[in-house]
Amino acid sequence: MAVTVLYLVRHGKAEGSHAQGDRHRALSSEGRDRIAHMAPLAQSRDFHAGLALSSPYLRAVQTRDLFAPVLSPSRLETSPVLTPDADPREAWDELLAWEAQGFDRIAVFTHNPFVTHLAALAALPGTEAVFHTPSILALSFGGGLDLYAGRQLWVLHP
Repeated sequence: MAVTVLYLVRHGKAEGSHAQGDRHRALSSEGRDRIAHMAPLAQSRDFHAGLALSSPYLRAVQTRDLFAPVLSPSRLETSPVLTPDADPREAWDELLAWEAQGFDRIAVFTHNPFVTHLAALAALPGTEAVFHTPSILALSFGGGLDLYAGRQLWVLHP
């Protein structure tokens, strides 16, 4: 089965620094509130996926988990190729592997600037990819994941 929809989601607003480092920063109360406000709006736009894949950083996992009730994924996963300094091409290869396993709708929860670079690989040239905390970019693929082929379905900002 080929991927038909890819959602690129930037995590919600996070707390400031954390004593144990960036990967341990949690969502702030404002970040949680924004997601609570956005979730029904995303649901009204047919926001659902079989796979919800996130960076292992706490704020991305928390964002994924807060959107999960409306997303209704059959599988929740984390991946080290979705961290802020990861290589978007490695992430693309991982998305292709998930597609080969039969997932046709995938939601990716990650960070900026990484999500902007991943959107540049996924979307048709000229697609505006601006990501606030949080933002969702929904891309449609006619025949599966192809570089630079995703057509923007919708964008949702807080």
